[in-house]
Amino acid sequence: MRQAWRASIPLALGLPFVSAGCTAPRTAGAAVAPVPAPERAAAMRAIQVAADQVKRCYRSPRSAGAARTIATTLTVRYAPDGTLIGLPQVARQSGVTPEISAQAERMAEAAALAVLRCQPIRLPADLYENGWSEFQLTFSPGGAA
Repeated sequence: MRQAWRASIPLALGLPFVSAGCTAPRTAGAAVAPVPAPERAAAMRAIQVAADQVKRCYRSPRSAGAARTIATTLTVRYAPDGTLIGLPQVARQSGVTPEISAQAERMAEAAALAVLRCQPIRLPADLYENGWSEFQLTFSPGGAA
């Protein structure tokens, strides 16, 4: 069982809005206890740092227009040195309508490129010591996720 929690973190008044969440460490075949508040707070601060770094690397597609309503959530995994483990994976997209569905892939690519451009990411070492390495980052150029 995997204990997960999610938080939205508005990073600035400007665009894009990036929110982040993380998943507790995985334990093979065992239930995971709730994350203690101090550890959760430390993880949230680290996620804020990660999201701030990735936000600076995001470039919205030029002709996004109405597609700016698409929110793309990526699952990313980082090694202790801040480099990606594998490629970012699209976990989900919201705000996709038939009129803008052709733009969904471009919005996902823009989000993935931001994550790729910003490595290595700087995260506290104790985050990895506690088993955290997987995050979900949500990119919402329109300002809400």
